[in-house]
Amino acid sequence: MENSCHYSQYADGFVHGELNDSEIKEFSNHLSTCSFCGAEVQEIANLRDSLNFAYQFPLDERFNYNVLRSLHQREQIKPIREIKIAFEDILISLATMVAIAILGIQLFGAPKVASVEMAGRLTNIERTSVEQTSLSNDQVLEIVMRSK
Repeated sequence: MENSCHYSQYADGFVHGELNDSEIKEFSNHLSTCSFCGAEVQEIANLRDSLNFAYQFPLDERFNYNVLRSLHQREQIKPIREIKIAFEDILISLATMVAIAILGIQLFGAPKVASVEMAGRLTNIERTSVEQTSLSNDQVLEIVMRSK
């Protein structure tokens, strides 16, 4: 049995009476030689008959309401899942940054920061460069002369 046939695109139209006269004649002739298309037509016809049978039974008045309510509830759950995923992504990013910072400290040591203890070892010129003050030219000259 064949796995596909280019004529199978006509099977649905054939079953539902949507083909023109020449297409019906051509497809009917083809059906006598192609088991794949014959099986397609049979499957579509069985599905059509099953659906027609299902429409014979009236639906409960609340069926439509229940279907719509169920769909609405699913739509409300979707954004909550998206927020949860976004929150998890943020936590993973933060944990990664912390791990990189710890690894950097382990590999390169803690950052060097000038402290009060270190300030005692600075020369007058270095101390004034660390302090954020404005000095006149005379004050700078006096500091330089004192350090000699």
